[in-house]
Amino acid sequence: MAAPDKRIPLVLILAGTTASGKTEVSIPLALSMNAEIISADSRQVYRELKIGSAPPREEQLAAVPHHFVATKSLTERWTAGDFARAAREIIKNRSDKSLSTVVVGGSMLYLRALIDGLYSSENEPTIDYVALRSEWERRGSDEMMQELEQLDPEIAARTNRADSHRALRAIGHFRATGKRLSEMRRNEREPLPQAFKLYFLHGDRVETYDRVNRRAEDMLKQGLVDEVKQLLSLGFDETNSNALRTHGYQEVFPYLRGEYDYETMREEIQKAVRHYVKRQLTWFRRDTRAIWVSRVFTENPIDIAERICREFKG
Repeated sequence: MAAPDKRIPLVLILAGTTASGKTEVSIPLALSMNAEIISADSRQVYRELKIGSAPPREEQLAAVPHHFVATKSLTERWTAGDFARAAREIIKNRSDKSLSTVVVGGSMLYLRALIDGLYSSENEPTIDYVALRSEWERRGSDEMMQELEQLDPEIAARTNRADSHRALRAIGHFRATGKRLSEMRRNEREPLPQAFKLYFLHGDRVETYDRVNRRAEDMLKQGLVDEVKQLLSLGFDETNSNALRTHGYQEVFPYLRGEYDYETMREEIQKAVRHYVKRQLTWFRRDTRAIWVSRVFTENPIDIAERICREFKG
């Protein structure tokens, strides 16, 4: 395992809760550092997700070179491991030239894969997902999740019942190897070789939730439902795309199936994003490397960027 680079860091990682203003802060931050931006967002990478993923605006993309924004299709394989390998290559190439890189995102799995490494998918056994999914439908999610809790309690603890693919992957791995996937991942991780600093941007919780609620309403006004209809017409839904089994998208499908009304859909989206914010806060509280950056939402993003840049260079 390569030892981390102990030199002055050139990699700045800007994490933060949803609706904390990461994008607005990242642009002046990258400009002040002459850096390029790597998006560590699990949904912004897809060209088809133009509203629910809240990608950077065209003028923001034009101001600073971005990587992994609207560069993939939902038809293409793209995992946290794929992201980490590609991002690390960009970071290495820039660090070799003493150039800075700003990594921006709130996708916790993507950031963990980049910073700490993930279990290589090349070492995974062959898993019959068709048979497993049929078993999931036959036995039901409750019974299958109980089995997962026995086989791999660590993965079970962080797996939502809606994420059947993650559960089936862990179950299938244990059945094929007799070993827990969580242990394999932990033992085979290789950390990011380059030195970095990790910042976590957050604001007052009540104000953050208010921004989350207003963002959901804005997305619906911009045509989120029509976007999901278009995805359905292309053959994509929450059963065949991990990106669509996430807040903002997975709540629209039941609405289109007539399972609840528009108002309930809006409330479900807002509630799901608020819960995600709670998970982000919990996640980064556990990471002792994270430097917490508190912001007031009336504060100019340029001023916040300057504060972070001073700390980073200091």
